[in-house]
Amino acid sequence: MTASSELSPAAAPAAAAGDAGERPAGALRLRAVLLVLLTFGAGTTDVVGFLGMEKVFTANMTGNIVLFGLAAGEGHGPDLARCGAATVAFALGLLAGFHIAGRPVPGRVWPRRVTAVLGVVLALQTAFLAGWAQAGAEPHGGALVALIALSSTAMGAQTAAARSMSADGITTTFVTGTLTSMMGAFAVGGSAASGLRTAVILSLAAGAAVAGALMAHAPVLAAALSPAVLATVVALAFRLHRS
Repeated sequence: MTASSELSPAAAPAAAAGDAGERPAGALRLRAVLLVLLTFGAGTTDVVGFLGMEKVFTANMTGNIVLFGLAAGEGHGPDLARCGAATVAFALGLLAGFHIAGRPVPGRVWPRRVTAVLGVVLALQTAFLAGWAQAGAEPHGGALVALIALSSTAMGAQTAAARSMSADGITTTFVTGTLTSMMGAFAVGGSAASGLRTAVILSLAAGAAVAGALMAHAPVLAAALSPAVLATVVALAFRLHRS
């Protein structure tokens, strides 16, 4: 996961401390909870993609690009198409998400535009769930590629929404950068956001674990987890608008 903030590890703790002093503590805590929930949802989404859509990640593009390269090396056209569709759709989702979210708003814990992006993500994830259920959780051919594109577009837009807030290096869909930011802060003696970063890393694993347990016997329910989480986040976000 790439860092959302452009601050160096040394500067991040000081900035985070100043930020916390200027913003209501309750609002910051709720924002942290929402970021953790979004990451949980992304973990479920990636497991549904990997186990149910022929080993394609729809939230983690690093893994997808590696799989794309592997498919190219092996000359396996179907894998190239699936991984390529996921990567392109994710990029388009990022572009659209950043366009809707706009520039970060100083002093805003959770801008309304971020909620607007997540509303779009919810619509895309709901459409994915409908298609997934209609295919009996076993999509093939064009339907499979379309569902991969839907899920990847949603995850790209969600990533843009989180990054546009510059929230302690959190993107909510992949955690390599979060782990990097956390270890970098520890190395220079700062740990202002370590609790949130740790929670995000664990929530991605938790989402994957729950979805993995459901995929064997209730794959439609596994796919329903992400839109359910998103609906909860969007509803709770209105409390942050008022704060």
